[in-house]
Amino acid sequence: MKDRIFPLNLESLMFGRVLQGLESIERNALIIKQIISSLKKIQDTGIVHRDVKPTNLVVTKKGQIKLIDFGAATDLRIGKNYVPNRGLLHPDYCPPELYILPEETPSPPPEPVAALLFPILWQLNSPDLFDMYSAGIVLMQMAIPSLRSSVGLKNFNLELKVVNYDLKLWREKTRTRPDISVLDLDSGRGWDLVTKLISERGSLRRGRLSASHALRHPYFLLGGDQAASVLSKLSLSK
Repeated sequence: MKDRIFPLNLESLMFGRVLQGLESIERNALIIKQIISSLKKIQDTGIVHRDVKPTNLVVTKKGQIKLIDFGAATDLRIGKNYVPNRGLLHPDYCPPELYILPEETPSPPPEPVAALLFPILWQLNSPDLFDMYSAGIVLMQMAIPSLRSSVGLKNFNLELKVVNYDLKLWREKTRTRPDISVLDLDSGRGWDLVTKLISERGSLRRGRLSASHALRHPYFLLGGDQAASVLSKLSLSK
């Protein structure tokens, strides 16, 4: 996934050929659905990856996307990495809050106690939403070619910060005028999804979709599921 033409470099690996037209649009839905599904699996066990980005994704021989590099991950079951080392996090994919838990959260207790308390911490603070912001950035990169370069992504993040991470306001004010047409297709379901992933957490720390809620978004329930069906057949026919 280190290739600068991500996600185009995945097409031959995942589907056996280069996709054209609408198929290439559907590709994005299938890829991001696999990423979010992987996040849901680890989050269901109490783990937050904290470093979701294209270079930490790999494709198996069967065309499945897997998350790798859990060096920055937080495991609330054992109290590992409550307070992250900012040096481990990629600034271009990291959400504005930087920490998965409020800074006033007490130091982690011994492991057995942490295991008992982690469901409460999770319910109160929704630390999984940290990863969902990063998934939104990856989706933006897949949909908007100008964000696939380091300079393009850095400029996007600078502009996003100026508008307080309001993606709709960014779209109105950005000077770069990127091509967002892919996200506007299918009644704008892709755009609606990404605006609900890339946002501030808000005072109640609930300002983004969780993985389970994202997977029920119309982007996946309609176009996304159809894409998965079509592209899975392509993959199996290699």
